[in-house]
Amino acid sequence: MQLNKAITQMKNKNPDHMRWQFLYILLLAVIPATSYSQEAGSCAEKLKSAQSFFDKGQVELVPSTLAECMKSGFNREETLLASKLLIQSYLFEDKLELADSAMLVFLKKNPEYQLSPTDHSSFVHLFNNFKVKPLVQISIHLGTNLPFMTFIEPVTLASIPGKSVYSAKALNLFTSVEGKYELTKKIELNFEAGYSQLAFTSVEEFMGLGKTNYTETQQRLELPLSVTYNIKSFGKFTPYGRIGLGPAITLGSTATVFFSPADINGTPHEGTDIDRKDSRISIDLYTQVGAGLKFKTRGGFIVAEVRSNNGILNQTIRGALTSEKHSSEELRYYYYFADDDFHLNSLNFSIGYTQIFYKASKRKE
Repeated sequence: MQLNKAITQMKNKNPDHMRWQFLYILLLAVIPATSYSQEAGSCAEKLKSAQSFFDKGQVELVPSTLAECMKSGFNREETLLASKLLIQSYLFEDKLELADSAMLVFLKKNPEYQLSPTDHSSFVHLFNNFKVKPLVQISIHLGTNLPFMTFIEPVTLASIPGKSVYSAKALNLFTSVEGKYELTKKIELNFEAGYSQLAFTSVEEFMGLGKTNYTETQQRLELPLSVTYNIKSFGKFTPYGRIGLGPAITLGSTATVFFSPADINGTPHEGTDIDRKDSRISIDLYTQVGAGLKFKTRGGFIVAEVRSNNGILNQTIRGALTSEKHSSEELRYYYYFADDDFHLNSLNFSIGYTQIFYKASKRKE
């Protein structure tokens, strides 16, 4: 209100007074910031006062001294010191229930706290009466797939098979969310839901008449169940291995095809993208093996991992000879191309982050 009033007055004054009015407005803006700074400083002073009361044996004054600043006035380091001081004060006053409650709050905020030689013996004793266990770990992965095929039976329309070359592009989107549950200190059970894009290309010669360039892109929902084994920690780094099994649900599959004639007078064949979902199994099964490296951060891990996903079922579903609507018919008669029988596999490279959610509780006596 004062600021608005000052601005209104400025509009009604002559230019000689403008400078003083500006300084006044600037002062109004600076005062709140100064007050905030003094308030922040007062919390630091209150922490020093509380420590002084504790050292002098006036522990009954510690909780009231810290109460207001415990809500929002301390930074992380100050909160840590104040919490320990509060717990110790409750213990010295034999307020055991309040000490237990304060320790539980402390451990929820600092589940990975490690005792130090400077911790008071009363704090150490109560700390050891509590346990903190990882309840669940949630991981987010982002990376790429490199598809590769293993063939059950090559298929060709030519009476004399021509040269056929398969390849895959390296950049295929992969992303997933994973829940991890600790079975032992080294073994974790993992449930994952991921989206994978797999694109591969086949270039096939047809009886000297030309080449068919076929590129297919699949989108899949992958739901593996796996187990990871933490090998050994080296400081903040922990290598691990993974093995698993799960279904892959085909969400969609499209193909881009082009027939390039060998003779310059020949006619090239091209058209719109072809939906291949009718030619692909709806659910595949695959095995998974992998290895990764975790880097410990406060409350979680940064993760880098490589996996090999190996398909178990034949991908190809062939249409009936009388079906004119099946996508394989357009490929056969217009592009001179037929699907091989094959398994679809991939190498997966990803980075991610794991957040650990802990549960603190008092040990049973």
